[in-house]
Amino acid sequence: MKPDLHIVGAGLTGLTAAIEAAERGRRVSVAEAHSRPGGRARTPAAPYRANLGTHAIYVDGPWWAWLERRGLTPPIVEAPPHASLVRAGGRLGPWPAELSQAIAALPAEAPAAESLRAWLLRHVDARTAEAIVGVVFIFTFDHDPGRLSAAFAHQRLRRALAGGVRYVIGGWSTLVDLLAERATGLGAQLRTRTRVPAVPEGPTILATSLATARGLTGDRSLTWPSARVTTVDLGLRADGGPDWFRVLDVDDRIYAARYSLADPTLAPPGHELIQISAACAPGERKADAERRVRHLLDESWPGWRAAVQWYRSAVRTDCTGAIDLPGTTWHDRPAIGRGNDLTVATDQSAAPGLLAEVGISAAQLALQHLDEASTSTGAHVRV
Repeated sequence: MKPDLHIVGAGLTGLTAAIEAAERGRRVSVAEAHSRPGGRARTPAAPYRANLGTHAIYVDGPWWAWLERRGLTPPIVEAPPHASLVRAGGRLGPWPAELSQAIAALPAEAPAAESLRAWLLRHVDARTAEAIVGVVFIFTFDHDPGRLSAAFAHQRLRRALAGGVRYVIGGWSTLVDLLAERATGLGAQLRTRTRVPAVPEGPTILATSLATARGLTGDRSLTWPSARVTTVDLGLRADGGPDWFRVLDVDDRIYAARYSLADPTLAPPGHELIQISAACAPGERKADAERRVRHLLDESWPGWRAAVQWYRSAVRTDCTGAIDLPGTTWHDRPAIGRGNDLTVATDQSAAPGLLAEVGISAAQLALQHLDEASTSTGAHVRV
């Protein structure tokens, strides 16, 4: 049957949109350029199941509630109670209790018009302010989170430390498979290895990166700041390794997590999977960022080099979600509605949320926009 809604992109956003649209009675077609759905939420096959995109899902957020209402929640696990190490001021040690106390003592609200660093310096000393700025790297991936809007950073800092972080057992593909199965079960046509050269005719949701949407539409206003980060994935023999789950380098903006401690299925028996993100300053080369990562590993895992069984690295640009600079909020990001029949739902669109939640919120707003446009033009939607 001819679809009455086209969705370009079968990542988490596109699949969520497909499910909601099918539930509303739309005939949905989803086109995905890759061989499998998932977009950035893809998990390669064994032996090391290293997620290509984000790692955490937040069970205190609106998307988790959406999944629960539909019986689509994947198996999850909390972070293990292993040590967290922090490198600050050139010294590596346990997570400092005074840092948690300083964050907890911050005011409940922060201004959008002021930078995070300037706002922090009105409440804590300079050393503590820079440590908090380094913590904010974990969920912004920015090389200097202190330059971001205080409201943007502080809201996400409170969410990140509130205890709602979980990891999907088996990697993101576990959740992607659940979403794809539900979407096709509701009648959505899911076509992989299908690269769309232009915007389809009729109601369309571009659930792609903002850069891809810009290329498809030629709309130069589809742009918003994002981070540039070098990722390093390691498969190591576990024998004789240290007992930490995560290491945060607030000096050099590096975050390393030993995800196989939370989910042993991600690595072969007797091996560990470590995934690392290192912020790239403007103009910084990948090789320089990798050098900083190796230095941190030398401090936190002596002998790691001899234990390496698998290594992968990449530079990722404009694929870590939106960042809001002082004076801006999510309302100022590119509008989701681009006319009666076209919407753009990305993690950099004008929608609220944390990390992947932004794209999910954008998908729901896109459907609302298309439904309102159909009603105003008298178009027929099957219900």
